[in-house]
Amino acid sequence: MTYKTLALRREGRILHVDFDNAPLNLMTIEMVGELFDLAGQLVFDRETSVVVFGSANPEFFLAHFDLNDLFRAMSDPNVPQSKYDDINVVQALTTMWEALPQVTISLVDGICRGAGLEFLLATHMRFATPESRLCFPEASGGFLPTGGGTTRLALQIGPARAREVVLSSRDFDGEEAAAYGIVNRALPADDICDYVDDLAQRLAARSAGSVAAVNEVFTKVHNSAVDAQFSGFGVENNAMRTLLAIPAVQEHLRKLAGLQDVEHELDLPATIAAQGDLTTAK
Repeated sequence: MTYKTLALRREGRILHVDFDNAPLNLMTIEMVGELFDLAGQLVFDRETSVVVFGSANPEFFLAHFDLNDLFRAMSDPNVPQSKYDDINVVQALTTMWEALPQVTISLVDGICRGAGLEFLLATHMRFATPESRLCFPEASGGFLPTGGGTTRLALQIGPARAREVVLSSRDFDGEEAAAYGIVNRALPADDICDYVDDLAQRLAARSAGSVAAVNEVFTKVHNSAVDAQFSGFGVENNAMRTLLAIPAVQEHLRKLAGLQDVEHELDLPATIAAQGDLTTAK
C-alpha cells in the first residue's frame, strides 16, 4: 500500500502510519480517501493487530481540514459525498476507524486541531507530549466541529468539559488534555515514543481471540450510546449546513483559507481572533 499523504511502515504485527502532507498536515479530500482505503484494507487484514498513528511533521500532527477543500466539497459535484443525509464523510471515516478490529494508538507531539482532533478521538488510545496543542477552533470561526468531534467529545469527557473545549476554541496543552480525558496521558517528548512502542509490542503479542473478546465487551458497552452518537451526528450535520450557509461565516472562512501557512497556523486561535468576531453573524 502506497499513499501520497500517509507514510506506512510495518514492524511485525504493528503498522505505523505517519501523516505526511507537508507543510501543515492538513486533512484534505485526498487524505480522507486514502484513510478510507487503508481502513478498508485493514478490515480484512489478519496480520495487523495494532495501528500506530504519528506524524512525519515535527510541528503538526494534523492541523485541521483544508478550508479550500471544504469549499470544494460544498460546490464540486465530482467530490465524493456521503451516501447518507445524516452522516457526512468525515463522520463516516472516523466511525469506520473506530470500529476496526485492530487496536489503534495515536502519538501526538505537535499541533492537532479541528478534523485532526476529531480523527484522534476515534482512535482507541491516545498519548501526547506536554507541549502538544489540541483545539477545536471551529466555534470561533462561526460553526462547530462536524466530523463527529462535538458528539464524541461530549460522550467521552462529559458535556461540561466538552462545552469548554468547543466553545473556548483555545489550545489545550497535552497535560490539560490528559486531565480532561481527551488523551490517555501526557508523556515527555524523550519518553513518549519508547512508551508507545512498548505498548504496541505488548498489544501485538496478545492473541487475536483475547483482543476480539475485549473488543466485543467494549462494543456491547458502547452499543447503549450508539443511538445518542448518531443522533448527535445528525445535529452536527444540520448545524453545519445552516451555519455554513451564512454569508458572514463563508467570508470569514475564505479569509482564513488564505492564511493556511505555517506562520498563521502555529497560533491559529490568535489568527482567527485577528480576523474579528462573528457575534452578529446570522
